[in-house]
Amino acid sequence: MYLELNTSVDQSIDLIKEKIKSNTPFSFSRFGDGEIHAFNRSFEPQFEMRGCREWGYQYPSQINVYYDDTKKVILNSLKYSDMIGLMDGDNDIFKGRNLNKQNWSFSKKSLNDNGIDTSKFLITDHMLPRSEKFGKIENFKEILQGKTLNIISPNTEKLKQKNLSKLLDADVTFTYQPNSINLRNRDEFIQNFKNIKSDVVLVGCGLQKDYVVYLRHNYGKVAIDVGALLDAWAGIISRPWFTKGGKQEYLVL
Repeated sequence: MYLELNTSVDQSIDLIKEKIKSNTPFSFSRFGDGEIHAFNRSFEPQFEMRGCREWGYQYPSQINVYYDDTKKVILNSLKYSDMIGLMDGDNDIFKGRNLNKQNWSFSKKSLNDNGIDTSKFLITDHMLPRSEKFGKIENFKEILQGKTLNIISPNTEKLKQKNLSKLLDADVTFTYQPNSINLRNRDEFIQNFKNIKSDVVLVGCGLQKDYVVYLRHNYGKVAIDVGALLDAWAGIISRPWFTKGGKQEYLVL
């Protein structure tokens, strides 16, 4: 038995809008096949090697440390997020493709064995942030409702060039996460979240899936893991469907 979606994109956006309007702390984190494979320790060797290289571990001697550290972050995010995102086999990107639950969802048993109660999970589409209703800049402006916004990303310099404050008609600030921040040296960076004064925080920092949890529970933010949406807003074509004529071209600024 695997986790299944139980909340539509429209319902999720309405919920996020209500939390933003009422300044109610809220966190949303998303999990793709990378997080699932890391949690299950099921990466092929080439992906183990890449994961260790990108996140500051020696391969192969520290592969178990990499898996242990990643699992802690994923469990922390699952346990304390208000809503999570898993891939929907019926969204525009995946429609018509075979969605293998083993690669794209968590088994309920594996989470229960780790002390996670799955019975009350709100689960929506992993692609929510890149849906037109959320991620297209004029639509996100309506969701934000003029509230102050902070963006945590390695791409803040490019994002600053997009004049988001004007596009969103809101005060937008940025928190730069250096690529050198990994799962073992991030404590000071997380502690600096106390300096974020904005009401809403968008996060696009790879495996750091529990940033939204710290922002919500420690600092009262509406914190949303938006992943590669911030690449598109920065003008970075990091996904093939961001290209001219692609299915998510509407995201690119």
